[in-house]
Amino acid sequence: MAAVLYRTVLLLGILLAFCTSLTSAQSIAVDTVQVDTGRVEWERALPPLTVTASRIPTSPAKAPARVTVLDSTALARTGAASVADALEARAALYVRRYGAHGLATPALRGTGASQTALLLNGQSMSNPQLGHLDLSLLPTVLLRSVEVMHGPASPLHGSDGLGGAIHLHTLRPQSSVQVRGTLHAGAFGARGGSLLVGGPLSKSTSVLLAADYQSTDGDFPYLDEGHFPPQTVRRKNADRVQHSVFGSVESQGDTHRFRVSGWAGWSERGLPPASSTAPTHERQWDTQLRLWAEDRIPMGDGTLTLQGMTQHTRIRYTNPAQELDQTGRTWTHSLDATGRTPVTDHWTTVGGVSGSIAQAFHPRLDAPAHQERLSAFAEGTGRYSRLRLYPALRADTYWMPGGQTRMAFNPRLGLNWPPVPSWPTLRLKAQIGRAFRVPTFNDRYWEPGGNPDLRPERSWGGDLGLWIDHSRGHVELTTFGHRRQDQIVWRPTGNGYWAPVNVGRVRALGSELSGAWGWMPTPNTTLDVGFKYTFTDARNRSTPRSSSYNERVRYVPRDQMKVYSTVSWGPAALTINARYTGRRPLTSDGRQFLNAHVLTRTRLQLEHSLSDVRFALSVDIENVFDTDYRSIGNHPMPPRHAQFRLLIAP
Repeated sequence: MAAVLYRTVLLLGILLAFCTSLTSAQSIAVDTVQVDTGRVEWERALPPLTVTASRIPTSPAKAPARVTVLDSTALARTGAASVADALEARAALYVRRYGAHGLATPALRGTGASQTALLLNGQSMSNPQLGHLDLSLLPTVLLRSVEVMHGPASPLHGSDGLGGAIHLHTLRPQSSVQVRGTLHAGAFGARGGSLLVGGPLSKSTSVLLAADYQSTDGDFPYLDEGHFPPQTVRRKNADRVQHSVFGSVESQGDTHRFRVSGWAGWSERGLPPASSTAPTHERQWDTQLRLWAEDRIPMGDGTLTLQGMTQHTRIRYTNPAQELDQTGRTWTHSLDATGRTPVTDHWTTVGGVSGSIAQAFHPRLDAPAHQERLSAFAEGTGRYSRLRLYPALRADTYWMPGGQTRMAFNPRLGLNWPPVPSWPTLRLKAQIGRAFRVPTFNDRYWEPGGNPDLRPERSWGGDLGLWIDHSRGHVELTTFGHRRQDQIVWRPTGNGYWAPVNVGRVRALGSELSGAWGWMPTPNTTLDVGFKYTFTDARNRSTPRSSSYNERVRYVPRDQMKVYSTVSWGPAALTINARYTGRRPLTSDGRQFLNAHVLTRTRLQLEHSLSDVRFALSVDIENVFDTDYRSIGNHPMPPRHAQFRLLIAP
């Protein structure tokens, strides 16, 4: 607790030091720096609206909670090929990677992957059998933006939102012609490309099509300390190939704005063992298919939005050494109806209902697993002078095999308030709310060990923050805390297998500090910098007198710092991304740790136009200082290497 208070006071001092440097110039809220896609010319823009911290669109400055927004410019500057890469570079969270091309999952405020809600255009996209999705399988070429809400998200988005929510927004068809193609190649057999085309089909209808291909051999060298003496060897069975296809059609009439979209992905990869372990030639095939539609209908002074999604996943796993060849399939169908209307001059409300049906089929599941869900939610935004209030309440009911029923009521109250009338760009944020997570199908039905009587995980959390705008940027400080109970933990039974039980209790406290600024030293030169620092003290409070009691949660770094900057002059732009990751406990008793490390990535981009066609060539250097590091256990990560990318667009 003392360490949390010390860091909070230190961060507050940094924030106050920034405040004293503010000038009397009119403040403009700057959340991101956007690029003109026709030229290498960077320009400041007002912060985008967000729908992650509220179903009523508002800016990050006026939201009741911390929201990180990565728009298309930020995604381009990171050079991120996947959502995992983008979050790792710019978001205030930790990405757990099981090797360079293995599973990548988020850890937000001391929670795990299954405790973070993952949304696609407002609809949940988590795998009901596993409780999460591999973020490395989600390419950024299909995305318009990525938003991260910090804090309890269940009152807005339902199950899994204990630590927060990650919201993916796909590209939308435009009324103008869009054409863009990329090619890339790099070390260790990396290669791939993407193509995007779109434009109007008629006066009221537009279409967008995109495809992405990525492949790598993954055979990078690393030091294997299992040999004596240690030897440098090549990573084996680490190849990967991935395809993605996306399409969307949007039509706007006098009374309807209708959009239907589809996203399909296929991947095959080897699953290399931990270092110093003999390869077993394990492989995995992932197939994902999503179809969704949205219709916005004006209703008097408000709007009615109808949404529906069908999602199918297929995961095949083979292990020749154990003679395993198993395939799991899931289906999820969801419908959502949301109405928004102003009630008075001070209040705007959102309310609605949603429902879903989920099924899973796997040889290790005790029976075809299924569950039905029905939810009702209400949310409001009230304005009283300078004060904004954000109350929300959501009720979820789940029906499961055997007549079991689970219910969850999750309230939230948030506020946003500029306490100093003469300083309207200083804003106080606060929220408190309850969150929950329903057990996955593996938790309930895996054979042997599944426990159908598991209770949902529950959590209470809150945070308090300050946001300050300046004519050249902004800074935000947040302190948070939450307690989780009934956390599901898999334990050995003594009969040769593990089983899940509701015994976990976790207390997490921490602070987050971030900022972004932009300057234009000359008419042809711009400089933009930003940083994100997080301190997380997440401790196990499950079993007093056990060796793990009050020890830090495994794989959660206490300190993490990300710094990034872009300088552009004429047709050239240089971006530097650096991140520090502190020590992470390897064992539950806190006796073994993964060492802290610093990683740096640079990107140099040059542009040239020829006959109205724009060419942009970039070179990325990963792990500039050739750091030897691990993200999870004994899974080595690549040394310094380069990648080249060519973009062509009219």
